[in-house]
Amino acid sequence: MQSAIISYMEPKVSLYIHIPFCKTRCFYCDFNSFAGKDHLISDYVSALCNEITRQEPYENDAVHSVYFGGGTPSRLAPSETGRVMAAVQNCFRLMPDAEITFEMNPCDVTADYAAALAASGINRVSLGMQSAIPEELKRMNRRHTPEQTVLAVETLQNAGIQNISLDLIYGYPGQTLENWLLSLQAAAGLDAKHISLYALSVEDGSALRRQLETGKLTLPDEELTVAMYDLAAEFLAEKGFQHYEISNWASEEIYESQHNKQYWFVNPYYGFGAGAHGWIDHRRIRNTGGIEDYIREVNTSDFDKRFPAAAEITPQSRRVEMQDVMMLGLRMLLEGITEDRFRSRFGIGIEDVFRREIKHLERKELIHRGQDGRFLLNPDKVMVANQAFIEFVD
Repeated sequence: MQSAIISYMEPKVSLYIHIPFCKTRCFYCDFNSFAGKDHLISDYVSALCNEITRQEPYENDAVHSVYFGGGTPSRLAPSETGRVMAAVQNCFRLMPDAEITFEMNPCDVTADYAAALAASGINRVSLGMQSAIPEELKRMNRRHTPEQTVLAVETLQNAGIQNISLDLIYGYPGQTLENWLLSLQAAAGLDAKHISLYALSVEDGSALRRQLETGKLTLPDEELTVAMYDLAAEFLAEKGFQHYEISNWASEEIYESQHNKQYWFVNPYYGFGAGAHGWIDHRRIRNTGGIEDYIREVNTSDFDKRFPAAAEITPQSRRVEMQDVMMLGLRMLLEGITEDRFRSRFGIGIEDVFRREIKHLERKELIHRGQDGRFLLNPDKVMVANQAFIEFVD
């Protein structure tokens, strides 16, 4: 029976809320997002609240993180964000110290908007800084300027939101190592508590893909991309940031992303909104992606249907869940995968299941054992981490 798959599961759950609206689409973007559909926002928010009320959270569940992602959540009016937060608070038991994150474009941050977010319970903002170089922002088709990022951080801090994360992209066409250092210096100088660095991924269907195919832009070579990552790791360490996950740095442990750690530890989370993903009861749930389709599915399905917009519900086997725990756990550079956590969850030891894989990865010097026996990715193998992850794919 599915209920016998795991003997122990973390009692805390998370909520992901997808807001698929954008004013314009960035050239590199292949997320489930749409420009020119703001006229659907009100109906979408109503459907979103409807979907949230369909859930039957376990009585003992405690929500310790909520994440508004996109798209661009700041396309919503503060009152609409407030409606969604009210639905969440009415249907789920939020922990007093729950991390509640809201993604924003820097140019959408105003004093009134920041104050409204804080009043609704938002206590963490993820800003899509991406670069501090005006020409790079234009090549990405970003709407903001470097100056607006600086102002956005100050405005949020004045509103009482101190936990701010900044996103940067490296490996973008036209980037130089010198400009990349300028972006890092700018981010570190803004008193952000968290910095995420994402290597450019060229997705099918993105405008960037078309630009590359026509020769309008050219990707930097792999050597330069590796140099950018190494420079960032060295620079942020000098600034006191802890490199706790492959792509993420925090100024202190308390500012590590609790929501993302829910994913990396393969713990339960609900996914609400068009194209949202969830992981509940050892099942992966994927919602339909189109905005109009999502609104229709939620509003016309039987009210007792728990996942009214689900396009796909896939049960996860015990074996696949163990593999996910290993792959995603190795992303955690400081915590890694502990024997106690694995055994308490699955009722069996790591090497009882993955002895061959562990031995192979140790021989290749991709992983090592910490002093307490936990398995950790070797710091100098981060750029080839996929060679370790693939060991846990059948």
